[in-house]
Amino acid sequence: MLPKAKSTSGPLYPAYLPTRPDGFTATIDVPPFEGDEPGARADPSKPNLLKSGVQATNVTPRIGSEIRGVQLSELTKEGLDEVALLAAERGVLIFRDQDFADIGFDRQRDLHPTMGYPEGTGPEFHVVYADEKAGNLRTLLGQRTSYDLWHVDQTFTSNVPSTTFFWVLEMPESGGGDTAFTSLSAAYEALSPTFKHVLAPLSLLHTSASVGEVARVGTERALKEAVSTIHPLVIRHPVTGKPSLFVNPTIARKIEGMLPEESDSILKFLHEHIRSLDFSCRLKWEKGSVVVWDQRSVAHSAVPDFRDGERRHVVRIIPYGSVSQPAFPDLYSKTDEV
Repeated sequence: MLPKAKSTSGPLYPAYLPTRPDGFTATIDVPPFEGDEPGARADPSKPNLLKSGVQATNVTPRIGSEIRGVQLSELTKEGLDEVALLAAERGVLIFRDQDFADIGFDRQRDLHPTMGYPEGTGPEFHVVYADEKAGNLRTLLGQRTSYDLWHVDQTFTSNVPSTTFFWVLEMPESGGGDTAFTSLSAAYEALSPTFKHVLAPLSLLHTSASVGEVARVGTERALKEAVSTIHPLVIRHPVTGKPSLFVNPTIARKIEGMLPEESDSILKFLHEHIRSLDFSCRLKWEKGSVVVWDQRSVAHSAVPDFRDGERRHVVRIIPYGSVSQPAFPDLYSKTDEV
């Protein structure tokens, strides 16, 4: 095991340190609403984004594109719509050499209209922060043989997170601290026709009493605060129309209408299935990196392989998209009786 490191200086971006209100704060139960889908109104040829001089390179054939030669902060509304469309198509976009971290809260929020957030902003800014005092994912989960935590953010409401912006402020000095992504649509496509037919009518209970939240505040409080909803297990992407496995190992805990052993058996297979290297890519953060990904078709996990005590500071903005819809409505059923 690597020796524990100590930070020798303060954070480079102190204004982005996370804060939490004192005392009990109930999880927000957002009622269903008509979600905005910028990708649906974008020009499919993406003339404002993929213009002359912009380089777009596939990370893998199934997921991820790395983009250089364009500043997100300089894109028009039409260009940002095209970012949302490309994110829906490729799952994950990696923009390099960006000035996004330095343009300030208001511009970041303007460009991309729950948990800990920077003081003076709001919960749409989600800070992921680790150092010798705050700890990291390994601290949160306790002793384990491995520390991946595949998930989709905040799927416990009817409207689900959509095109998410994630940018780096500071990374561990000794290296590590990558983020991994996996394509839930490619994972679905890899299944046999027979198993796809089994999954089509099923639905999953999603709850805010997640693995991480239980570890952070305890089972009793997590359950007391819990907000829950039911989503189809296979959803239709609102922009591309493609089916996607809407599994979420930390939040989606039970298949409706099944006994616990039945549900656990199927979910155990699906949770292992989506981790496959066939469907995933791993992002190495660099100064100026901004990642944009679509949470309806991509799950992610931190890679907490850096030295304990070293600083890792990244921020994301998570907007809500549409209410989830089943990929196969003629087969889908929310009933718990046969």
